[in-house]
Amino acid sequence: MTLIEALVATVLLGIGVAELVSAAALAMRNQQRSELRTAAIYLAQEKMAEIEMAGPHLWLLDYPSEGTEMRGGTTYTWKIAIEQKTVGELFDVKAEISWSSSLGQTANAELETWMNDYEATMSSELAPVGQEQQSGANRPQGNSP
Repeated sequence: MTLIEALVATVLLGIGVAELVSAAALAMRNQQRSELRTAAIYLAQEKMAEIEMAGPHLWLLDYPSEGTEMRGGTTYTWKIAIEQKTVGELFDVKAEISWSSSLGQTANAELETWMNDYEATMSSELAPVGQEQQSGANRPQGNSP
């Protein structure tokens, strides 16, 4: 009877250890996926910040709309889509990042927002003020104490 109890306990312990090893492997795969996705989101945020700094209108004219970047041994491919809205200087900006994992699976992450091209808006609003200052319309004349 004791031998059967020991055999059953050994089998149950073996099943438990096998499940723990399987759970640890799954956790490591999920951690790797999470790290890759986090790096992709950081890259998308960086591209959004670059677009915001340059201005969406200027980005459309002078900057590439796609490219690749290597981070942590993984190659990320990014694509930028900018669409001007019909009202003012409002743009719909989308950054899509894709990559392949070490297991050969392809994944992607995407960020999308609306941006206002403040430079274009400000320069058109400030033009009349600059012209007034150049013409001397509001400047005092002569020497005043």
